[in-house]
Amino acid sequence: MGEGPAFCLGLTMKASLTSAAAIEKAMISPPSVFDHPREVVSLDLPTAQKIEILLRWQFDARALQRAADENMFGGNPPMLDEINAALTAVDPSGNHADPFRRAAQKV
Repeated sequence: MGEGPAFCLGLTMKASLTSAAAIEKAMISPPSVFDHPREVVSLDLPTAQKIEILLRWQFDARALQRAADENMFGGNPPMLDEINAALTAVDPSGNHADPFRRAAQKV
């Protein structure tokens, strides 16, 4: 691939994951590298790394959800459902499923 965005199953990633630095960045801040969690599923990385990236994204999304619940939110909505679907695709056993997936929502 040349310069510019990398393409992954028709999805555009914000950065190419051809270097260790890009992978490290994805593990620290997945939204800085990916537009959508399903992009992680199709990466040519070990399953453990994909899970680590998605769990980090899930952790961050949970923090955003808490902020939104406290009316301190001003960005994009957290993609918890999409993250959980990507985790299930990477790990069908459900070992990394979101324990709060079925938690009551504030209305």
